[in-house]
Amino acid sequence: RAAPPPWLWARGFCAQGGPFMHLRLAHRSATLRLRALLATRCTGPAARTLLAPISARGFAHSSACVLLHRRMLATTAGAEVEGAEAKRPRTAPDRPMTCRRRACGGEVGAGGARVEVSVSCGNDVPGDAKVAWENGVALAFHRDCWKAVLDNSSELSPSERRLLSQASSTAERFDAADELAEKARAAADILRRTSRAICFTGAGLSTAAGLGDYRGKRGKWTLEAQGVDLPYTTVYEALRPTFAHQAVAKLVEMGKLAYVVSQNADGLHHLSGIPYTKLSDVHGSAFTEHCPGCGTRYVRDTYVPEDRAEDFFAGRLPGPIPEHIKRCRGCGSNHWTGRSCDECGKPLHDTVISFGDGLEGCVLNPAFEAAKAADACLSLGSTMSIGPSNGVVMMQQGPLIACVRQATEMDHLCTRTGGVRAFGDCDDFMRHLMAHLLGDEFEAWEASLAAKKADYDAKRPAAGKTRGDIFAKKR
Repeated sequence: RAAPPPWLWARGFCAQGGPFMHLRLAHRSATLRLRALLATRCTGPAARTLLAPISARGFAHSSACVLLHRRMLATTAGAEVEGAEAKRPRTAPDRPMTCRRRACGGEVGAGGARVEVSVSCGNDVPGDAKVAWENGVALAFHRDCWKAVLDNSSELSPSERRLLSQASSTAERFDAADELAEKARAAADILRRTSRAICFTGAGLSTAAGLGDYRGKRGKWTLEAQGVDLPYTTVYEALRPTFAHQAVAKLVEMGKLAYVVSQNADGLHHLSGIPYTKLSDVHGSAFTEHCPGCGTRYVRDTYVPEDRAEDFFAGRLPGPIPEHIKRCRGCGSNHWTGRSCDECGKPLHDTVISFGDGLEGCVLNPAFEAAKAADACLSLGSTMSIGPSNGVVMMQQGPLIACVRQATEMDHLCTRTGGVRAFGDCDDFMRHLMAHLLGDEFEAWEASLAAKKADYDAKRPAAGKTRGDIFAKKR
């Protein structure tokens, strides 16, 4: 591939969400420079896992990226902390929180406009700090107070400016409750006029289901950069669609959304009732495997990837390695599931995409075709940063409605297209949107959602693999 422009590497390192976002696009020298910078920021086993393979290979498609990406698919509420200083950011249990700008110190209500960040600071907090920094805690600011801190950053000491830079990369923004409701009303008005809209979803949509996201104060990439090693224990079979998932499915049923494009591999859109004729899991699904020989696809009710492969490759599980486990030339991981195709008998391949893998044309092309015909785009829980699938956001020619906590490079499109830019939780935003769109029918529809749990349980029994039993215990 042609070398990317110089600014691409810098954006990959500095953009919200940490240094891995554009790693697969970086050329070798950029990757090695990235390694040098990471070595100054990351400590502990998580850093060694990342840095060692890059040092040896210096390529974007390193096995380090693959290992991280596999584990980015899910996080759990608990974290194994590496070192006395590193802690998983935790939200204060009691609301309202206190504004961390020392010049304010007032209460930050859950319904107020606010910004939440986190830092890994240890004892490196200056005595005259303008902010009440605290290690590993979700730090809240009134929206105006956060802006004031940023606007007056020149008055901060060098050490506090470094903390502010770190905090800025984790910032999650929340509109005031009345602002979010009004933005949802505007979004509902747009969707009333559409008939070919698409929906684009990312990790932020599934956080309410129990999965972690990548960016923000508790994002996987944020915690990896702070040296926090998260256990990979999520049982995918136990995950259930959130309110926002079910709202998207209802919009498809109503004909307001013509197609859904998801970067999530959790299979929750399909479980919520959206058929694959109207859905592209562009980064694959943990419940779908396919035959590379004849192209037959199989949607299962259990998790299909062979997770033991990573532990075999790392020497954490004793051999011999099963015959079906082989390294992929593209990503360095294993895609073979150990099952065979019913049609042609050839080995089956999982569909989960890792860095270094190409996206399947049979999944990506229908998404592009739907985007070209779309008259609006509803983006939920995605910073719309990862290509090529984020191209659907730019291909569509109608208003862009986006709800995600982080600032994105696509925010200007919301204004330019006459769309809506909301900051907050997808469930909250979609609850307001559906109430405005459905009107008097909303309460009955919302009440009907409880009965769907039995249907989800029947389609996807929770007695599946347990991630903690598959991966060898790390010491």
